Amino acid sequence: MTKALIVGAGAQGVVINWVLTRADDVGEVILGDINMKRMEEIVETSRSDKVKIRKLDASNKDDIAKLIKETGVDLVVNATLPKFNDQIMEACYATRTSYLDMASDGGFPGGDENIPVNELKYAKKWEDAGLQGFILAGSDAGTVNVMAREGAEELDEVDSIKIKDYAITESEKPIVLWQPQTYLEDLATPAPYWDNSYKYAPPFSGEEEYDFPPPINGKGKVYYHSHEEPLTIPKFLGKPVKYVDFKMGEPAYLLWKSIYDLGLMSEELIEVKGVKVAPRDVFFKLLPPTPSAKELQELLKSGALISRMMLTVDVYGKKAGKKMRYQMWTDGPDAKTANEKIPGASDVSFATAVAASIFSLMLLRGQVKHTGIFPPEVFGKEERETYFKGIGGWGIKIHKKVTELS
Repeated sequence: MTKALIVGAGAQGVVINWVLTRADDVGEVILGDINMKRMEEIVETSRSDKVKIRKLDASNKDDIAKLIKETGVDLVVNATLPKFNDQIMEACYATRTSYLDMASDGGFPGGDENIPVNELKYAKKWEDAGLQGFILAGSDAGTVNVMAREGAEELDEVDSIKIKDYAITESEKPIVLWQPQTYLEDLATPAPYWDNSYKYAPPFSGEEEYDFPPPINGKGKVYYHSHEEPLTIPKFLGKPVKYVDFKMGEPAYLLWKSIYDLGLMSEELIEVKGVKVAPRDVFFKLLPPTPSAKELQELLKSGALISRMMLTVDVYGKKAGKKMRYQMWTDGPDAKTANEKIPGASDVSFATAVAASIFSLMLLRGQVKHTGIFPPEVFGKEERETYFKGIGGWGIKIHKKVTELS
């Protein structure tokens, strides 16, 4: 029987805890967070005697290493903010424990374009130690990276990979279903894309109207968005690719653009009644936190929140001299259905954290054949099949449409 430590009792921790505690070969799940109330809510909703809670400061690598040693876990799942990646990874390296995260805290450490995301600065020593550091292992990044590799494997030449995240959310009050600070910082940051080299697009640029298949089943506008996929896919796809981008959209996207245009996302200090403040700090302070598991259940049950998301990946290239398009997309539960499957989940946390859970189980079961620091697009055929089957068992289907282009 294996053991896992989940660092973070937020929206992702709720779902990862649920999925891991339902696995017959996982004997214990330790949940570590500084917020005892959130952990107690997860224990209450999870209905499993496998879960144990421990107060833990994710910024203290020594405390994390101590907890890893005390509990003897086989894997640490980083479900907290990316700013704690370094501390958690260092604790895992010190204890020789496998590691998984879902997001990076920036790119090109030291300005080195050979190291596109921060976690990869540890690549050599983790490889030398034979350790597994599985990074960007959520939905996007994560599932879409595996989809990109799936399409690329079918082609002799890959011209472009275009990834989109689209959501339709209706709520009676302002709500952010992903960690709001991370989401809004990404919105306000120049977006990297790959065009035979790394380039950047301004925030809210690159408007594109895309015809989304069912269950969205309609057109939606998407924009360049700061994300990790264009950083790692050109390096880890296994074959050359000329162009990679990531775009995101939602009906309320232009509201976020207005907030950006008004300067409310600026870090530049302004004077207000004799006090210098950064508009972004004020705005973040006023934002409501991601709903707790209980709050989310109440919102969905009352009908005050309706939400559905979709991820698409279009891979263009040539096969046997013919121009081809491989279009793939996710078909998962909406927020209400997700919450019925896992109490406290939304459509967003379900897609992200079920993905992270299946990636975690694959690590625990020895089904991931890579060492060092690596993202999901390194997966070979057997690993991809195992992964797609795993998320399919939780109701996340991957559709594929192949079109020959004139």
